Amino acid sequence: MSEVNRSLFDTCDLLEGASIQYGPNSSRVYLMSMKQGEAARLPAAMYQLAKAQGYGKLFAKVRQCESEHFFNHGFTEEARLPGYYPAMGQGVDEDALLLCAYLDPERQIDIRAAEHKKVLDLARNNLSKITPAAHWQVIPLDKVYAEEMAHLYREVFPSYPFPIHEARYLYETMSDNVSYFGIKQQGRLIAVASAEQDLENMAVEMTDFATLPEFRGQQLAAALLNKMESSMEQLGFRQAFTIARAASVGMNRTFAKNDYQYQGRLINNTQISGQIESMNIWCKPLNVE
Repeated sequence: MSEVNRSLFDTCDLLEGASIQYGPNSSRVYLMSMKQGEAARLPAAMYQLAKAQGYGKLFAKVRQCESEHFFNHGFTEEARLPGYYPAMGQGVDEDALLLCAYLDPERQIDIRAAEHKKVLDLARNNLSKITPAAHWQVIPLDKVYAEEMAHLYREVFPSYPFPIHEARYLYETMSDNVSYFGIKQQGRLIAVASAEQDLENMAVEMTDFATLPEFRGQQLAAALLNKMESSMEQLGFRQAFTIARAASVGMNRTFAKNDYQYQGRLINNTQISGQIESMNIWCKPLNVE
């Protein structure tokens, strides 16, 4: 495969001391972490960057105590992660608010709202526990698997917000607090997912699920999720969450059946498989001893 043009993907950078992602692929500026930034300065800086690049959306994950500055600049809450930020001293855990603002008025309209509601209803029905077949063994994937993982991602996703189709990118993320897990059959990798770790807050995003088409419907995502949860619990992570495609019954049902709670929808938020899609937020506290 020819070298991927990384200029098409989101860029990670600092803006006023805060950690952001931005790019034309999802046509947005995403504030991931305040770090050394000041909440009072970030909304205007995000607007300035988005207008300069012609992006349609601003997306920010902020502490509830920082949210007023964003509300004053036209942001609204689309979802939240309860207790995402651990308490300091004798305090209580603080929610992370997922706030959005739209420079493109049409982008805030969820034209698939009825479909997304139906998907969510289906996901929440029949919550009997998923028991993946015992013969599916989930294994951690190290850098030796990077090329095979990239090949699988190329088969499953025509496009993606990040260059997971490229072995070098996967190799790099393995050194940057991302753990990958997979399932093999007869020596062939048939499913993969990742646990992206926020070490500062001991929270983990369960993401990048991909199963080859011929193996779908066999609970492989559930098997991956179960293994990732137990692995992250052993490492002391206190909360798991995911950002799932709002149109996917299978992925939303997988998280609903594993006791994740729906926390809201990000409208027209993420480019995946060739179009910008709305995403559902699911969250679950982990059993940390």
